[in-house]
Amino acid sequence: MNKVPVFLLLLTAVAGVLLTVQWIGYEKRSSASQKVIANQTIEIDVKESGFTIKQTLASVSEGTNLTMRLPADAEEVSCSKGDTCITSSQSGTITVKGENVSIQYTIPASLSPRSFLLNNWQAAFEEMTSAKTTLLITDHTKRGGQWISSIEQKAAKQLSEIDFYSFEGEAERPPLFWQKERLKETQFSGGTIFARYTVQLPSGLMDMPFSTEDLPRQTVVISSDIKPQQLDGLLFIRQQSDLNTIHTNAVYAYVKKHFIFPADEQWMTSFLAVSLYNAKPMYMKAAEMKEQVTAVLTEQEEKKWEEALLQLKGKEVNAVKLDQVLSAVKGEQTNFFKENKSSRPPSLPLVFFDGRLVTVEDQPVSFHVKTKNGLLYIPLEDAAKALGFSVQKVSPQQWRMKKGVDVYRFDAARNQVYVNNHPHLLYEHALDQIDGITYIDKIWFQKVFLFEVKESNEAIELTSYGL
Repeated sequence: MNKVPVFLLLLTAVAGVLLTVQWIGYEKRSSASQKVIANQTIEIDVKESGFTIKQTLASVSEGTNLTMRLPADAEEVSCSKGDTCITSSQSGTITVKGENVSIQYTIPASLSPRSFLLNNWQAAFEEMTSAKTTLLITDHTKRGGQWISSIEQKAAKQLSEIDFYSFEGEAERPPLFWQKERLKETQFSGGTIFARYTVQLPSGLMDMPFSTEDLPRQTVVISSDIKPQQLDGLLFIRQQSDLNTIHTNAVYAYVKKHFIFPADEQWMTSFLAVSLYNAKPMYMKAAEMKEQVTAVLTEQEEKKWEEALLQLKGKEVNAVKLDQVLSAVKGEQTNFFKENKSSRPPSLPLVFFDGRLVTVEDQPVSFHVKTKNGLLYIPLEDAAKALGFSVQKVSPQQWRMKKGVDVYRFDAARNQVYVNNHPHLLYEHALDQIDGITYIDKIWFQKVFLFEVKESNEAIELTSYGL
């Protein structure tokens, strides 16, 4: 009678063990990126002549094809037994046979007796994302000193013939730093600081307007021997007064993780970091763009803008999406972020326009109109050309337009228009400069050009009165 319940209990226990084993060393494919997610172990033997590196990926499905990029100085490249391994120069492919796959190579180097830095020294696999990296260092040189990485140190042992270090963390390609002089460690909530002295942490260093629990740890080295630089989780600064960089890095790490930009627009994380968290800009163009946006928003609109940006957290973001959000807040259309999606300065001006299609005699045209103080404004030069006029700009504020026997002259400085030499005095702001372009309001456009302006929710039609 009790056999079925007992069997079910055993089955549940076995299933639990299998799930645990799969979790410890697992591989899966993300539905979004279709990348293999695997744990990796990197073993590095350090000798006076350089480094021997063995990089192993755990629990990769048999038959998986991996494209790899090797370090620039890699030599004597080989793959694990049974795998199909093809290498050419600093790249290659591996077809996996079995559950684990490894690649081994050497990097010749003349090691400095004082300090040296290793960056981009591991193989990179295009189809793989690392869930966890274990780094094992066996130093045969017995020079003492100290090894430091961006991921957390788990062990450090000085034995009779070797020095052994192990590190573990989430960085896919952790940098390594060795220094003869041992540095003192100072722990803080976001990682570890190494310096010649015990560091006094600035107050509020890790005070953030968001949870810091899921932020990657930071390793900071205060040293005058290495130029200031930011690697993957490893920060070098020259003096304690530069520690505020930790706060900036934490903000950028958070924004990069939670606002997912395409690769060619990733620099825009700087715009969000500046706009939402008042971070120091990594690109000055980001600060310029933030100033432009802030300048055109009312206090209420600025609050809505920030709330709308925060709604993008955890989602894929791009320049077009930012334009859509800003347009919704302002009630007008803009292509500001699309036109500024390159990180190259300078930033192009922020221009809003009415997004409705404009037609002339039922034919679509490329220009847009604007609304100002509740009145529709039409770009003077573009509209005149679309109506068939030849346009000559006589001076910055004067235009001569001709179509057949009709000649129009506009004088923005005097607020006048001459129609076949007959002057007409315009009221103030009938001609108006908006974002560097001269516009004419709807009323005077209809009077001067004898074209009716019809508005609907979808389009703006310019149609001749036929007079």
